[in-house]
Amino acid sequence: MTVLNTNHILTFSCIVSAAVVILGRTCSCLQFTYPNFNTSQKDDFSFSPGSSITNGSLYITPNTGNISHQSGRVVYARETLKLWNSKRTSLTSFRTEFVLNILPQNGSAGEGMAFILTNNPSLPSNSSGQWLGVFNNQTDGAFENRVVAVEFDTRKSYKDDLDGNHVGIDIDSIKSVDQIPLSNQSITLSSGSDVWVGIKYDGTTLLFEVTLIQYSTSGQQHVSGVSRLIDLSLGLLDDIHLVFAGSTGDFTQLNQIKSWNFTTIDNVGRGHGRKVLLALIVLTIFALCLFAVLFMWRRLTRQRRLAYRNLEKMIDAHGPVKFKLKELRRATANFSPTRKLGRGGFGTVYLGYISRMNLEVAVKRVSTNNAKSDRGEQEFVAEVNTISKLSHRNLVKLIGWCHEGAELLLIYEYFPMGSLDKLLYASARVSNLSSETSVLELTWERRYRIICGVASALDYLHHGSSKRILHRDVKTSNVMLDEDYNARLGDFGLARVIQHDGVTHHSTQAVAGTRGYMAYESFFTGRASLDTDVYAFGVFIMEVVSGRSPSSSVSYRNQDESAGSTREAMYIVDWIWRHYGEGNVLAAADTVLRGVYDKAQVDCAVRLAVACCHPNPRERPSMRTVVQVLMGGAPAPEPPYVKPAFVWPPSGSQSEIQLPHVGLLFTGGQTSFCSMTSTSLTGR
Repeated sequence: MTVLNTNHILTFSCIVSAAVVILGRTCSCLQFTYPNFNTSQKDDFSFSPGSSITNGSLYITPNTGNISHQSGRVVYARETLKLWNSKRTSLTSFRTEFVLNILPQNGSAGEGMAFILTNNPSLPSNSSGQWLGVFNNQTDGAFENRVVAVEFDTRKSYKDDLDGNHVGIDIDSIKSVDQIPLSNQSITLSSGSDVWVGIKYDGTTLLFEVTLIQYSTSGQQHVSGVSRLIDLSLGLLDDIHLVFAGSTGDFTQLNQIKSWNFTTIDNVGRGHGRKVLLALIVLTIFALCLFAVLFMWRRLTRQRRLAYRNLEKMIDAHGPVKFKLKELRRATANFSPTRKLGRGGFGTVYLGYISRMNLEVAVKRVSTNNAKSDRGEQEFVAEVNTISKLSHRNLVKLIGWCHEGAELLLIYEYFPMGSLDKLLYASARVSNLSSETSVLELTWERRYRIICGVASALDYLHHGSSKRILHRDVKTSNVMLDEDYNARLGDFGLARVIQHDGVTHHSTQAVAGTRGYMAYESFFTGRASLDTDVYAFGVFIMEVVSGRSPSSSVSYRNQDESAGSTREAMYIVDWIWRHYGEGNVLAAADTVLRGVYDKAQVDCAVRLAVACCHPNPRERPSMRTVVQVLMGGAPAPEPPYVKPAFVWPPSGSQSEIQLPHVGLLFTGGQTSFCSMTSTSLTGR
């Protein structure tokens, strides 16, 4: 039986690229293919001293003589990559594939290689060792570097490196903005075996994706990768050089590139006649190749698929790291009660320490009843597949997962500060103990930054990620705080992905969310939409501003001319709206703040919260508008002073109660609530 290798993958990638080109996406400015290299091509490249074309490969660092403490670069010299596409409507999209081979010398490897996008192609001096031929101790971290690099590191020689076998994304510094270990996926960069690398950049969505594939001697395929949202225009100028860099240190290795292709992608519209015929031919070839690859893949993975045919095949193979249960038991002292951080609707969270990663983590253990139920598995798969594809500074990062026996576990980055609700209400208790001497942790400045952070995260979920996502459980207990009091929105167990055809991946039969944060229409329709997330965010603002829980009633002093002063109990939305209607929004501010706050910001936050909680979902702002208001880019809304009554369906819309399977419509980039998602909701 024939086993797939890197040459097959490279050929397959070329076919895919050709199909994309002919079907209406073509190279706007740069395209080349090198199945291998020979000395007749040397004028296509610029070589640093010691770099060369030898034995059909690009040697990035010297391969003869004294090869320790060396660095080198090979630059594609025929043409530069343009930062913008041909119509200058978006950044240039591109894809590149290459096969690298790192052969250790004298038994141990060091230091690594990198693929670089830069405006400064020259090799920096003293850039051997940990600097990978990309930076040195004088230039590291400088904006003037104008470098975006993908590093393939074979030795832990920098304090922030995860280990001596990882891939990372670097921006103007050797300190990676994102990195993942490869040993977990059985990929070893310095094994002397070929590693296929694919890099893809979407100039519209700004998604930068890196994929690595390596085959074992038995032919088993091992895949890993890393992705991140990167705006290249923030650091790079128009003419970008494509560069391979590498280095050695006390330990040495041969840094080789064995093949390379590159193509830029630009929308140019439909083809005609002959082009359509060629497209059909290429598509036929593509379909046959795809069939052959799928057939071989099924043969190679048959035993594994039979063993994990239930839950595991529902989880994206390119997602986060899969951990062994025994490793997580060690990390949490066998889920000791002393390690318990908290408990939610679907399980308990424990503090853990992953020794091989030198990292503290939060391990979410799905409760036994939920783990054995279809719904528990559904929530688990939803959380893994949803959050693993997200990358935003205000979202909790999912590190890995585990499924063994009846155990379902999720591994997140750990925040010692804990969740916002604990600190919010702890501040009130501290203030009551000593109003003069207590130190207030949640100052207004920090509260406003937290509100802005959660708004930014929801805007990314609704409008910035590759697919629209409903969080469905926005509340203070799901917001974590780092040491600088920056907000991180987490707990994606109830999140749902909305396709542009309106179909969701998962559907339940009951109302989901937390009472007090749920919009009026949720109880009436049993469905969620972007607007219900906006409503929950409005309640969240009210809670952060006032320090009062949405689940408990608030006493409001009502002045009555005939009866004198009376008190009226109401919930937080009505309570805040009453203050707003009477022109006294500052009275809603948390008394713990003792009047120390920015009055304009409090007024803006309260107005925005009231607008987000409007009974008519059509009147609520989008999260994009919310962010603009908070950042001062748009004026604060002016909702009615008297809270309108809830009427369903909204004025001018059609009732969807008679339409059991209506999807989410997108009209002019905005959500139409009269046709919401078919996702149902469950109280918790």
